[in-house]
Amino acid sequence: MDLQGAELSNDLAELYPDGWFSPEKERITLPSALAPKEIECLSLESISMIEVELCKGQVTDALEGLRLALSEKSLCFRTEVGIANSQQTTHRAWDNVHRFDAEARACRATYKEVWAALQHLLINPEYVVTLHDITDDNLKFAGDLTNEHRFGQQLDMLLWFWRFGDAVDSGSP
Repeated sequence: MDLQGAELSNDLAELYPDGWFSPEKERITLPSALAPKEIECLSLESISMIEVELCKGQVTDALEGLRLALSEKSLCFRTEVGIANSQQTTHRAWDNVHRFDAEARACRATYKEVWAALQHLLINPEYVVTLHDITDDNLKFAGDLTNEHRFGQQLDMLLWFWRFGDAVDSGSP
């Protein structure tokens, strides 16, 4: 702003009748939305590093939310759907299962957006290769994992996102 002493005013609305910049209402472009050459030309490498760290936190939060939603869905399925004895309790139990499924899908959508941003930034390839796609089949919790004495058990390993980060020791089945 180039204001002279006589023009100073306490009311910014007088100076800017069209409005003032407010970050709550503005869309801020992050480096992951730019081409790699643009990041270099605009010298945004340091901001890209900060975005990568934020993305890592978002990945961790999304996978934790996904694990929690799938666990709640499985628990609800076993404890509520299995013992429902009327149409009303069955309907309520399935509503809860669908609610947890929707939460899991929302966490997966967040994860996919952040994963795409990390792949676009190309800053930390060692970290990006540890991430994998999450499919619809991955959102199903196998009965083999919840009931260890199930007849004809086929699965003995959890999916990658159950072992990712600090959730479970990644070396054990």
